[in-house]
Amino acid sequence: MIDVGSTGAPYFVCQHHILYGESLLPRSVALVNCVLMLHADIPLPASDIGRAAGVAYTSTVSALATLEKRGLAHRTRRGGRDVFGPNTQSVYYPMAYATALVDFPITDALRGQRVYGVYAYGSMTQSGGGTRASDLDLLIVGDVKDRAAMVEQLAKVGARLNRVVDPLILSPEQLEQGKVGRDPHVIAALAGVRMMGSV
Repeated sequence: MIDVGSTGAPYFVCQHHILYGESLLPRSVALVNCVLMLHADIPLPASDIGRAAGVAYTSTVSALATLEKRGLAHRTRRGGRDVFGPNTQSVYYPMAYATALVDFPITDALRGQRVYGVYAYGSMTQSGGGTRASDLDLLIVGDVKDRAAMVEQLAKVGARLNRVVDPLILSPEQLEQGKVGRDPHVIAALAGVRMMGSV
């Protein structure tokens, strides 16, 4: 079980994150990478990326330079200014995309809740698989006291990326029923990207 309320920062489990994200991407770079990979409107100027990531402009520029140097960000000129998007041709693009999902800023939405696991599933979990209109589907398993507050917080995070976050919130008992009954949402979610915890 992960109790986000007591620690303030959940333990993330993802092989790509362990091998690539945590050791090679400082927090500001990880947040910028998240926006770069998952934002519905790309490419974007550095100022818009920074606003969406919640990172100061100078830190955003530095993070973009780091990602560009590693071949993960692609810079072009539009309307007389530099804009950035993900370099989908990079051999590291799938790894950076998976890292972006794991770094998706859900901690505030889960704070104070007893959450056992969070999974992303659907088209957005495939690097390059989603479209501008794609929702980010999440399975959240836990003893959630205030679902409305959680959904509201997730909507705010999604709005920063111009994406709808569509949470499926289940208790552990409901998850087990879904597994036994072969519920397609539960099966798809558990085959998706584990963002936090384990169920």
